[in-house]
Order: sequence, then C-alpha cells, then structure tokens
Amino acid sequence: MPPTRSHIRQAVNAYLDRHPQERDALAGLLAALDGPADPCSRATLPGHITCSAAIIDRDQRVLHIGHKATGLLLTPGG
Repeated sequence: MPPTRSHIRQAVNAYLDRHPQERDALAGLLAALDGPADPCSRATLPGHITCSAAIIDRDQRVLHIGHKATGLLLTPGG
C-alpha cells in the first residue's frame, strides 16, 4: 500500500518541527505534496514518492530482495 499524501505531510511536518533549517532542502517534496498530481503515482513526473524499509535480524543480517528488472539485491520497498 503506498503512503498517502496526508501521512507524508504529517511525517514531513514532524521532521521540520525538529529540523526547521531543512525546509529549503525539502522544497521539491513540499511542492509535490501541494501539487495536483498524486505524489505516489509512478505516472507523476519528474518523480514520485516511495517508501522503503531496512529489516535487520538479531544476527545483524539485512533482508534483501532480488529486483526482477535490474537483477540487483535491494532492501524491501519501492
């Protein structure tokens, strides 16, 4: 399930509450959230928002998944 615009906005606002000096660096993300297009749609250009996760077990092993298109081992998400 992709993240929603409101969840992304909540996360960005919480981050900016702690790091207000980062607002300029996040200008592109904020513009995407304010725009008319779905910021999580792959059809949204020049880019779209995705989320990923790093899963680490007790033995400090990191889960990687084989990406079908690239053949690379990547962390889950997308």
